[in-house]
Amino acid sequence: MKIELTKEFACKLGIMLQSKLIWYKHFHPFCDDIIMAYEKPPYWIIELATVKYQGDAIGIVNRYIHSEPFVDEYLNSLYDHYIACLYMKYDRREISWASFLLASGQYADLYQAVKVECEYFYELLNKYEAEEFDVELEHKQSEEIRDTFRNEIMEMQEIYDVFRVYFQQYIRKEREA
Repeated sequence: MKIELTKEFACKLGIMLQSKLIWYKHFHPFCDDIIMAYEKPPYWIIELATVKYQGDAIGIVNRYIHSEPFVDEYLNSLYDHYIACLYMKYDRREISWASFLLASGQYADLYQAVKVECEYFYELLNKYEAEEFDVELEHKQSEEIRDTFRNEIMEMQEIYDVFRVYFQQYIRKEREA
């Protein structure tokens, strides 16, 4: 996948950063490639290449997103993508199923713009806890969530796969040093 440095991409990058799906080990090599490929790379990419702290990275991307021309309408359509990022973290075993359900419920409650209400996630969590974290129930619930957020997961997975390659490059260089 070839990434175009559009505001739409930046919105998705911001979501990936906010959900902690990616961090500097993912985006530093990406930024380096952009800087090398462009005669005049975007300033926000140059800034992003210099930070490690996640909050700073989110701030840089958000400043770019909220600069002219504005993309508020597009940005407001991406709340489900945050849930997709959390699901991807669960799917690769970075967080537990209970942590996924709790974080998703909190996010849905905070923004009230996700395709399912916060109560949906909390109800699944309550059932999961009541069944003492039953593995079969976890699989059933995770399939249900995967089906509900299938398009968003696929969309974010495509971008994440690019950043995963950059992460692997970063780790290789780190080991060689």
